[in-house]
Amino acid sequence: MANIFSEIENEIFFDENIIFDKVKIKNYVFNFISERLEKKTEKERPFYFEEIIYDFFDYFNISIIKTKKTRDFGIDGVIKLKLDLLGEIDIGLQIKYKTIGSNDIDVFLSSLRNSELQLGVIVCKESRKLQKYELNTKIKAILLSKGINVKEKILKDIVNINPVFVLKLNEIVELVSSNIRSFVMGVYKK
Repeated sequence: MANIFSEIENEIFFDENIIFDKVKIKNYVFNFISERLEKKTEKERPFYFEEIIYDFFDYFNISIIKTKKTRDFGIDGVIKLKLDLLGEIDIGLQIKYKTIGSNDIDVFLSSLRNSELQLGVIVCKESRKLQKYELNTKIKAILLSKGINVKEKILKDIVNINPVFVLKLNEIVELVSSNIRSFVMGVYKK
């Protein structure tokens, strides 16, 4: 099976109605993926979505070791990032074809600990608001209970303390669209 994002790229590069407009590129990428998913049965969609996500990492030349479907501790793969000076970092990967919530992150954090990984990425269709993992809500509660006055700007800033990064489908579409548009801008200088 060819990489879906390479297929999309090839389609877009030969369509002058789309190639110069980032919004049209984004819509095309999203619709292309959605149509492919719709062609699959309800039961096949999560597995096909997983393949699309593997293609996404391959498209950006990010190395992944895929895990087996059984006894994988809830980890769908391990992303291998090479950081020149610092060496290689392993990041756990979980792919969910659903809207995730804080419970899904808690389960994934447990999976990461069982796999002896410190960081993880959950790729999903969508996620609920994950306030449980924002440091500022906890700090606000502590500071306000102690009667400490803090400048309003600090209370409004959001700090994420979660070792799990959530990447949604619309963010993947945005990254791919930006990559395609950047290439087009470099070639056509338009």
